[in-house]
Amino acid sequence: MADEMTAEEREAIDAEIARGAANAILGMMQGATVSVAYNIIGNLTVSIFTAVPFIEPGAALTEFDSWAEYTRSMIADQIKDRLQ
Repeated sequence: MADEMTAEEREAIDAEIARGAANAILGMMQGATVSVAYNIIGNLTVSIFTAVPFIEPGAALTEFDSWAEYTRSMIADQIKDRLQ
C-alpha cells in the first residue's frame, strides 16, 4: 500500500519527533542546575518506561541499559575537550 512506511522512514520520523521534544525540554531547563536537569530527565525516563505496557519488560530494561551506555558515550564524546 502507498500509505505504508518502511522501517527506515518510520525511524526517521521518530527521530525527528524525538529531537523536537528534546529541544523543547532543553528550552524549559535553561538556567536549571545540573541536578535539576538530571532529575527532569530521570523522571521523564521513568515515567515513559513505566507507562508503556511492554510485552517483555526484561528486554525493555536491557534496551534501557544499552541506551544509557550509548547516551553516556555520546555525552563524553561531545564534551571531551572540557574533560581535559
